[in-house]
Amino acid sequence: MIKHIAVKAVLIYPEFDTQDTFWSYSTSLEMYAPSSEFGLPKRLLPPLGLMGLYTHLKPYYQSLSLIDKNIDPRPLKQLISDADHVFMGGMLAQEQSLLKLALEVKQLGKLLIIGGTVVTPQSPLVPIADHLIENEAEGVIDELLQDIILGKAKKYYKGHFVPPEQFFQPDYRSIKLQNYMHMAVQISRGCPESCEFCDIPLRFGKAYRVTPFEQTAKSFQQLKQLGWLGQVFVVDDNFIANPRKALEVLKNLYQIGEKIGYHHPKYTELTLRLADDSTIMQELRYWFHKAHFINGFYGVETPNKASLLETKKTQNLRGERSLVDKLNYISEQTGAGVMIGMIYGFDHDTTESVEPFIDFVNATNAPIVMAGLLNALPYTGLMRRLEKEGRTIQLSSGNNSDGVINFIPYHFSVKQAEQNYLHILEKIYYPKAFFTRVMRHLKLIDPDLQTNYRATDNNFSQLVKILSKNNAYIYWRYLPMALAIAKKRSGFSRLRYKTILAEYFSLCGQYSHFSAQIKVQQKQIAKRDYQTQHKTSWLALQKSIEVD
Repeated sequence: MIKHIAVKAVLIYPEFDTQDTFWSYSTSLEMYAPSSEFGLPKRLLPPLGLMGLYTHLKPYYQSLSLIDKNIDPRPLKQLISDADHVFMGGMLAQEQSLLKLALEVKQLGKLLIIGGTVVTPQSPLVPIADHLIENEAEGVIDELLQDIILGKAKKYYKGHFVPPEQFFQPDYRSIKLQNYMHMAVQISRGCPESCEFCDIPLRFGKAYRVTPFEQTAKSFQQLKQLGWLGQVFVVDDNFIANPRKALEVLKNLYQIGEKIGYHHPKYTELTLRLADDSTIMQELRYWFHKAHFINGFYGVETPNKASLLETKKTQNLRGERSLVDKLNYISEQTGAGVMIGMIYGFDHDTTESVEPFIDFVNATNAPIVMAGLLNALPYTGLMRRLEKEGRTIQLSSGNNSDGVINFIPYHFSVKQAEQNYLHILEKIYYPKAFFTRVMRHLKLIDPDLQTNYRATDNNFSQLVKILSKNNAYIYWRYLPMALAIAKKRSGFSRLRYKTILAEYFSLCGQYSHFSAQIKVQQKQIAKRDYQTQHKTSWLALQKSIEVD
């Protein structure tokens, strides 16, 4: 039997350092969604990692509470007044908030434990926290807690890749589900790919570790019991990293939906390998549909073949189909929408490659496009290479849509890179370009994947807001096209008709955020003070050195 370590622990999820990010949807949530319990806008996703830690800590404390500071504006002093221990976890994009809260926690005399992907030996959090855990906490958290009991706890613990049976099991009762737009479940960790800019293989390994079926079933069962019928983000690093195991996961998810009497609409991250012509990928596409995945996020990165080879994204070059055809094929075969991640700033990118980049995006059926400037993240092959070459300028903020590049690009300057990036955003989110992609999307998705979900979604007030607030004239302009597609695709089913229109209005609501983010970028880039090193490409700098 585990001995209680103390009376109460409070788990704190810090605010993100800025809501001006692609994935925050802050503008849309503030404009269209009902407020959360404390009057702030709802957030897109809950703090899944801390929800798992919450479950694991139950035997160690008499009382636990989990606070998401993105939702709860109450003073920290009030929230942790009766706490013995405070646990905090977060990502690089939350580092400044973590620092601020960590200092407050220590000023209040509480024992502070910090984990999450923000933790490295070089982190400014190291001198503040009592104890820190780097990488996966499951393998070392018990050791830390026992060491605290014995009075011999170390400052720093480094986690390792744990077997999936040890993955934390989130308790969805630890939060109020109504504060979030979507829920989250993690089924697997790890990715075998070797993309130079990505830190996932180092942080979570190349092996595809899958949560035991029983644990995944418990998560979906609990969500259903708590009344959650909305979307669920399967937050895996690469859902099809191991195709054979992924196929088993999809079949299990289908069985879970049948057992609980509801198939939650799901989305996840995966690669363009799903478009391959192999037998296993054909089976995966079939079961992706059966398991009610309504969207997938694909790291396309760039249409520039030389840049894909440079960054070792060779999986995107498999087969005879073009990248555009692959995205269309995936939607045709699965009925699911496609979201894509795009990156500008590779060494083989030039100013001349900007327009082909834009033309590629606007030829796809992906309404939602997360375009970012390339950034070198800690521990990646890209960071190691650029540091060796002497090209790094600063650490990344962790916000891949902040319009900042943190190294000297090869063919153009930092200033030019950021101006080119702004041009890309403006062109891919120009209303005609965006809504042309929306219409392609509406023609390809399978409305039956969402009919049960949409049947429970009768938020008339949200629809009124979308059609009467910012950008409403744009939404009215393209509504007849959406109506025509809905009529053609629904047959005699009113629910299918409603589903396609609901998807259109959802994308209208999301567009409000994207258009607002472009204005933020325009203002931020316009006021940047570019130093000399920001106005020269690496190539030009090397040539000037040779001349000297």
